[in-house]
Parts: sequence; structure tokens; C-alpha cells
Amino acid sequence: MRRILHLGLLGALCCLALLGQEAPPDAIFYNGKILTVDSGFTVQQAFAVKGDQYVAVGDNASIRKRAGKNTRLVDLKGTEVIPGLSDNHDHLYLTEKVMRGIDLVGATSTDEVVKRLREGLAKAKPGETVFGGVGWRAPLTRKDLDSISADVPIVALRNRRGSAVFNSAALAKAGITKDAQTYMGEKIPKDKSGELSGELPDWPAGVYAVDKVVPVPNAEGEEKMILHGQQERNALGITSIRDLGNFPEGMRAFVRMWREGKLTLRVSMGMDLPDRADPASWARQQGVTPWFGDHWLRVDSVGEEPWEIPQPKFMALFSELLQLGWRHATHVPNNEVLGRVLDTYEAIDKETPLRDKRLVVEHIPTVTAPLMDRLAKLGIIVSTNIAGYQNFDLVAKRSSEAEAARQTPVRELLDHRLVVVSGFDYNGPNPETMAPNNPFIYLYFYVSRKTSDGRMIAPQEKITRQEALRIATNNNAFATWDEKVKGSIEPGKLADFVVLSGDFMTVPEDDILKLHPLATYVGGRKSYTVPNQKDVF
Repeated sequence: MRRILHLGLLGALCCLALLGQEAPPDAIFYNGKILTVDSGFTVQQAFAVKGDQYVAVGDNASIRKRAGKNTRLVDLKGTEVIPGLSDNHDHLYLTEKVMRGIDLVGATSTDEVVKRLREGLAKAKPGETVFGGVGWRAPLTRKDLDSISADVPIVALRNRRGSAVFNSAALAKAGITKDAQTYMGEKIPKDKSGELSGELPDWPAGVYAVDKVVPVPNAEGEEKMILHGQQERNALGITSIRDLGNFPEGMRAFVRMWREGKLTLRVSMGMDLPDRADPASWARQQGVTPWFGDHWLRVDSVGEEPWEIPQPKFMALFSELLQLGWRHATHVPNNEVLGRVLDTYEAIDKETPLRDKRLVVEHIPTVTAPLMDRLAKLGIIVSTNIAGYQNFDLVAKRSSEAEAARQTPVRELLDHRLVVVSGFDYNGPNPETMAPNNPFIYLYFYVSRKTSDGRMIAPQEKITRQEALRIATNNNAFATWDEKVKGSIEPGKLADFVVLSGDFMTVPEDDILKLHPLATYVGGRKSYTVPNQKDVF
């Protein structure tokens, strides 16, 4: 009797499972141009979403047949849908931290920066630090800020790496004195007369100096920062990021948001190693390693620091990190550094194969063909930015026009069968644009090889639009070990997608820069809708 009951129960459970598989989807999106970015780059008309996943992709008729009485039907009205875009080199927490304070965005003269800070001082509470956020560009010194006040700490933040200008009161509060030559091991900048210039010592000392003077955000402030950063990126069509260079407080803030279900971006966290004397110490203290977490939040890597250290020390650091289970995402600004990094990797690869570690090198703007060969043999992932798009003249002055033009040689990298990923290394707004981390900028640059002022550079490095879109979706998913669950619009994958304002594949080349999301979805949930069109898509 018990055997009969047991078999009956199993049968009932099997029937329920089958019914669950055939349960109607929560939503069907139809009548669109769906760039699936699957292995065949197929184009479909519709897809169905159940929970946070795609359950079917195909033509209008076959997908609409799956609708139940409670299925939401969304007419895409011929618009194009692409997988959610990823930024594989972001700094959301650190950037939002230096975007607080008085708005200095767009200030391009000393007088304008001083004016805004003076207005901020007039509104400040007694004794509190007056500080301005990033987004300005002008000559500025301690004396300029002292003209506002030499008694109240005044700070103009430059970037996320502890670059800022302090007035005399802020320098005193940080413990930076004229008589000292170094601060936390780094040289103190001084002017020609030996007076403090107001500039801060190099990273990481500058970061600690800022934290001593500028109020550190509390939990409520961190939540506000991360929510703002997520909203900005969702509005750009970004659904996933690798957020690199975090100190422990940044990682704790992301974990808190994850635990509370407040993430609208999928975040892979990278931890920095700011201890110059013993870089591996922070990694040694952690109870987790890369890939810990889920598809909303996971641990990614350590780095980008340190990279300016002697070869033997880098070898020892990398060896220890590998033993601890970490991958190092190394900052590589030039070919000399890349050569040293590859020397280390190749030596270790002889004893411990590295191909399955998915190691990442960040930037490598002017990488050469022989170096690409070495990268390919080790299976290294190449994280590119848009070097060349805005800094052509600067690099040309330092080296040559030919080297400046070859920056970010994506065509050659792909031809060497390297996995190329893309990101912005975001430092916040600047006087030119409030959203320089718009992914359509690098998609445009990779396809057109045109600089921000319209010059064509190294046209032989152009790639196709298909290749560009794969880099920003499939490849970026591979870099975070997520290629089986995101990066394309396919059944069983996470429903991260963007409804676009135009057709990426056919708009005139220069119009790629004008493309923008009409709506962004992460895990089947809408995280952004273009303003004034709340009922659309």
C-alpha cells in the first residue's frame, strides 16, 4: 500500500512539474526586431519572459500562442531590442563618492570654481568641510581656496583616486604640513617656494587624506550613492558592471544593497590592494574569493593596483594571489608594463596553467602584435576602453601620431582570437558631457574609428557592428563567468534587455552616438523608461 501511495505521489509531482514547464509566461514582447546576439546572431520578432528569465524566443505567432489570461502583452511597435549592455571596467562606488558636495560640473575657470565654492561656504553649517565634487577643469591652488577661507576646510575633488586641491585648513585637518616631505609614504607636493601647493600626495595616501577631511558617507549616504549610480547606468542601457578598485567599505555597501534587494545592476566587485608594503594582505584576510555570490552580486578580482612595482615583487604578489584563489585584474597603461606582466604570467604558467583562470589585463592601449601573440597563448582577456577617442593629441605629443592613432587596436585583437571586453573606466561627469560613460560612444568608436572631433584614425582597426555588440554583451558576460546565463536573448538566460530608439545595425554610422534606450529591463523588471513615456514598453 505504501509503495502504491509513494508511486502515486511521484506521479502527481511529475504532473505538477510538467504543468509548471507549460505555465504561461508573465510577459510577452512582440512585434519587434530582436537582435538576440546568439551564436548565429539571429534576428527574431518576439520573446517571452517568466520570472527573471527568457522562456521562449521566436516569431510573433509562435510566441503569442504561449500567452495565458494573466500574461502581459507588450507591443514593441517595430523597435529594436538588444541584450543588456555591460561595462567591464567601472568605478560606480568610488565615482559616486566624489560626485557628492557642491556642484562643480562644467566649471572651466578658476574664477567659476572659486565662485561656486564661496556660495557653498555661505550655506554651510559652522565647522563643516566645504567640498565640491568632480566635473570641473581649471588651474587651482591652495591660495585660490584660501581666498575663500583659510579657516574653514575647503576641498575641490578631482577624481576618485584621491586627487584634489585643499586649502590651508583642509591640509591641517589631514595632517599634511609644510615641514614634512612625505605623507603616508608618498611625496607631498609643494610649489617652487617650498610652500604647500594644495595638491595631494599620490594614491593611496591622497585617498586617506580626503577621507580625513571630507565626510565619509554613512549607510544612508552610500545607498543614495549606489541608487543614483544604478539609475544613471540603467538609463544608458547598462545592466551589468565590473566595479573595480573598491576598498572594503565599497564592497560592504554593495553587499548591503544586495541583501536588501535594491540592486538594479548586476555587479561583479573588484577589490583594490592599497597596502604598498604588503599588497596581498587584504586578499589574505578575506573569507571569499572570486565567483562568490550570485548573478546579482559576485566577487570578481583584486586590482588594478599594484602595477608599478619591481618584477620580483610582482611575481611574488601574483603567485600568492593565485594560491589564495584570486585573479589579478592588472592596470596596464603601456607596453613596457604589459611586457613585465606577461613575463610573470608565462613563468608561472609553466608550473600552474593559467588559461582557465580568465585573467584580465586592463587598458593596454597601444598593444603590439607580438604582445597579442603572448596574450593569446595564455588565454588572457583584454579589457579595452576608448583610448584614442578623446586623447589623440595628448598621446601624439608624448609619442607619435602613428602610435596615438593605433590606440585600442580592436580589429587586431579580435584577429588574434583574443576575448575583448569593453568599459569606460568612469571617473564621473566632465565639462564636455554629463554621461561620458555612454556605451554607444565606444560602440561608435570601434565601428567608425572616429575621434570625438570627427577625425578618422587607423581605419584598418574598424570592426563590424555585430562584433562591437558581441564585445559589449557576450564577451563581457564571459569575463565574469556568466556566458551561460546572460549576454544574449535566449531561452534559459536572464531577461536583461534594452529597447532602443533606433536600429543599431542600420542607422548611419554617426547616428550610433544618438542611440539611447527607450526602456531597460534587468531580470524581466523594468529599471528605466525614457522620461515622459511611462506607459511605453
